[in-house]
Amino acid sequence: MISGIISFLFGILLLQQFTSLPDISWCWALLSIFSLPFLPRYLNNALTVRNIRIVILFVLGFLWALLRAHWVLDVSLPADLQGKDLLVTGVIASIPLEDKRKQRFEFNIETIEFNKQKIASIGKVRISWYRKRGHWSNKNSKIKAGQRWQFWLRLKQPHGFMNPGGFDYEGWLYQKKIRATGYVRINAKKKQFAKKLDDEAGGYRMLILRQNLYDTLTEITSKNKYAGILIALAMGERTGISQEQWYVFRATGTSHLVAISGLHIGLLAGFIFLIVRRLWPYCGSAALKLASPRVAALSALFIAAFYAALSGFAVPAQRALIMISIVMLSIFKLHKVQSSQVLSLALLSVLLLDPVAVLSAGFWLSFAAVAIISIAASGRLNIDINWKMWGRLQWRISLALIPLLIFLFQQASIVSPLANLIAIPLVSFLVVPLTLLATFMASFSPYLATILFSFADTILNALWWFLSYLADTPVSQWYGVKPDLLSLSLASLGFILLLTPKGWPAKYLGLFLLIPLIWPNTHLPEKGEAKITLLDVGQGLAAVVQTNKHTLVFDTGPKFSRSFDTGAAVVIPFIRQKGIKKLDMLILSHKDNDHRGGLESIQKELEIVSLLSSYDEKDSEACRAGHNWLWDGVLFEILNPDESLSYKKRNNASCVLRISAGKESLLLSADIEKRAEKQLVEQRYEQLKSTYLVAPHHGSKTSSSRAFLEAVDPEYIFIPVGFKNRYRMPHATVLARYKERHIPILKTQNSGAISVLLGSTGQKSSSEIPEEYRKVSQKYWNSHH
Repeated sequence: MISGIISFLFGILLLQQFTSLPDISWCWALLSIFSLPFLPRYLNNALTVRNIRIVILFVLGFLWALLRAHWVLDVSLPADLQGKDLLVTGVIASIPLEDKRKQRFEFNIETIEFNKQKIASIGKVRISWYRKRGHWSNKNSKIKAGQRWQFWLRLKQPHGFMNPGGFDYEGWLYQKKIRATGYVRINAKKKQFAKKLDDEAGGYRMLILRQNLYDTLTEITSKNKYAGILIALAMGERTGISQEQWYVFRATGTSHLVAISGLHIGLLAGFIFLIVRRLWPYCGSAALKLASPRVAALSALFIAAFYAALSGFAVPAQRALIMISIVMLSIFKLHKVQSSQVLSLALLSVLLLDPVAVLSAGFWLSFAAVAIISIAASGRLNIDINWKMWGRLQWRISLALIPLLIFLFQQASIVSPLANLIAIPLVSFLVVPLTLLATFMASFSPYLATILFSFADTILNALWWFLSYLADTPVSQWYGVKPDLLSLSLASLGFILLLTPKGWPAKYLGLFLLIPLIWPNTHLPEKGEAKITLLDVGQGLAAVVQTNKHTLVFDTGPKFSRSFDTGAAVVIPFIRQKGIKKLDMLILSHKDNDHRGGLESIQKELEIVSLLSSYDEKDSEACRAGHNWLWDGVLFEILNPDESLSYKKRNNASCVLRISAGKESLLLSADIEKRAEKQLVEQRYEQLKSTYLVAPHHGSKTSSSRAFLEAVDPEYIFIPVGFKNRYRMPHATVLARYKERHIPILKTQNSGAISVLLGSTGQKSSSEIPEEYRKVSQKYWNSHH
């Protein structure tokens, strides 16, 4: 059974490697494989029968994932309706996230109208409603889950940043079956308003219950320091957890504590089972008709299912509920099951419910952790049941998960064993029971619930001091380069061997298997070469320049909110992925948010040896024309701004950097406009000539003059620009100007991160001039623009 389920999993994984989705007709063609189950009747070889069944399950896994993919992706927003005003009716399908700027929520579309014409529904979308020019207020536009509304929306197809080491936003939207993103339009002149149609739409009872509970808990815990964590433990809604708190959880490897995980559901089910089993014999004649273990099992299963539903059925909760269901039903039938069977059936059930769960980090971490615990509990790891056992178990789990964590996040917590040794008992046996009891009491006695939450908050406060101390230690985290699948497999096997009992054959061979993970090949440029990557940060600019021994970052991209900027979301993951430990220089071309918005995040995470800027940035040196330096045979020249000139516009005072390696060069022109271009042409004509040009000011009509283009004479132009940006850049006149000169154009909105290697002495392949990350890493769910 186990081998068949693993084969089914591999079939699903195979589809996730496709760059484009196979036609649905493959499903019907491959269904002929179903005839194979009848072949074993005519086969006498048991091994052949087993192998055929494994092949069948592999094919079925592939087909099941393919059907699910078509079911989601075949429904799409028509391209010609992107950015148009659409009259949409639907139901709020998530608890809205609200901050000072906006409300954000998922919206299940029921009807769409464009120019009074009905359009086919596209299912679920992700919507922002901005607090702008009186668009909404807390009084008349407070939205809640389960309400039916009519909005004027502007939508666009799923699209996200595409960078090495970065988060796949498009993949995340695909997992959640979200087929478009957009925002609410309010226009009084056009009589475009938002209208609430129903307070409670039919078919959303559990979601409405979650919303009401969330509102109640938010009010009761408003004075608690760790209210966001308490609500997360109560119902799985983690939007109230701050970025600082998430940092501590990640650094200490305790993020799993704020998910309604298998541990929490298991403890609750176990507690209910013991209580009901103890009390049921006192229930008179009913106790004679039904054995107490059976009643206890059904009661525990019901409560576990209700708790999992409150969490929104996340993958860890799904896995836990399925495992508890199998165990409790086996108790009900008085039939013993092995832990390996429970885990295998849970895996199969999750894959049948949602094959795309394999794209979630939680899927792999959840099942891997339970597998390790299962092995430990089975006696294959020599562990005594005491505090020493508990410490060893945490040590084994933390070590065994390191390769997977490095593969998924490029980081793993070193202090995780110690942090979890203390945190898990405190949270699981004190904080969670208090929180659940307080949640239960919230509707009956808010006063008592407040007291219980205060106790839980006090315990968290003490625990937080300990976790914060561990998180702030210099060696709290290990950052690594994302390994390939072979290195991941070798490292995982290496850790498994190292965790085997003493005397196990080839135990210390595991040390050698860790070498590719600890010392990965990072493919540094040779001396005299420069690898330049123009990152995809939307409507902004961020570029990374690597030489043999040095790294420079030019601009940091925009900051979108207090909790999200491209320094943390794009630049740092890229730097970590490349195995870079520090920045030798960071240049801020000018003060605009779309160029320096990610600075603070980078400063928190990385050592910056030298900081240059064209304005008065703290601890920075002046970026001035004439400043040149040589790194590893690569020449860096700052061409702008000139100290002798005055600039009325901030854009014209932008730093302009030219990088030369061998016979090739690249010009980073930031946001200069025609005035600055004219001055550069007049004063530095000979220095402007470059192989590659990063378009001035994102292709704005205020830049890219003909004289400037003639001076630079690029072979390629790269445009850092956001998808469907509100500025409508690059401007059509500028694109026409580029085409007049027959210059190939690449845009980050279409190409993702764009990389070039300057100074290479060998023959360059087509993949090296230049490399478009969206094409290199394309998956079938990614946008094809």
